[in-house]
Amino acid sequence: MIIQTQAIVLQIRPWSRTSHMVTWLTPEHGKIVTAVKGACRPKSAFLGQYDLFYTCDLLFYRREHDGVHAIRECAPLVLREPLRRAWRAAAAAAYLVDLTARVAFGHQDAAPLFELLTRTLDRLADAPPDAPRELILWYETHLLQRLGLLPDLTTCPYCHTPDRPWLRFSLPSGRFLCQHLAHGQPGEASLSLHRDVQALFRVLCQSAEPFPGAQVSADFASKKNHIQPNLILGLSRFLGMFIAFHLDVPSAVRRVTFEMLDTTPTQKPALLENS
Repeated sequence: MIIQTQAIVLQIRPWSRTSHMVTWLTPEHGKIVTAVKGACRPKSAFLGQYDLFYTCDLLFYRREHDGVHAIRECAPLVLREPLRRAWRAAAAAAYLVDLTARVAFGHQDAAPLFELLTRTLDRLADAPPDAPRELILWYETHLLQRLGLLPDLTTCPYCHTPDRPWLRFSLPSGRFLCQHLAHGQPGEASLSLHRDVQALFRVLCQSAEPFPGAQVSADFASKKNHIQPNLILGLSRFLGMFIAFHLDVPSAVRRVTFEMLDTTPTQKPALLENS
């Protein structure tokens, strides 16, 4: 069966000296893998027609009993060239497509996930240099929502009174611990979450569009005496632990990505120290 669809390039792996294995995300068929034979040859029809973060018009032969499909034609629709010039934005985009490739499945409708990744990559290509971290957090939040794994941060009026700024969150149950309910199991994974981080998480959940970093928590920055960086760091740690616990993804990939995006000076350059 020949199928034509739009597709986002998630991964490109070498198959031979001149061929590639390309992983795509499609709205109608989920994640698919195609073999592109002779892709690196000088006269190949596929040369320059696909690359990481591209949205392409894809024509392929679907195979029901084999995980690898045969590609027929491919033409780029959206190139997102700014991601080739800004390395921090490229690092964030690489993490997003890698995360998507790990959680997406084949042979199922993935239109909401395709639309979410498309909007995030488009905004990432146009975002200011300090925005990638916040865009990642927005994407992770809405990805959990589309996967049906969004944590429940509803507070209990009896256990979580306003005088308690720190609340205990259970990773296995995905909700806050309550004393009047059944107690957690011994050794149950849990963490402390500040109320302001909980409020910022709700802001991300209710935001229908990704936004630059300067607008992530403007209300909190004005009301909380400019503690926005601490809020974002707390939310980043919370989402990182929750994703590592509930999704089959290595935490090291996310940690390295955020380390690359961190612009906080940690040490003086050697030239300055010696002067």
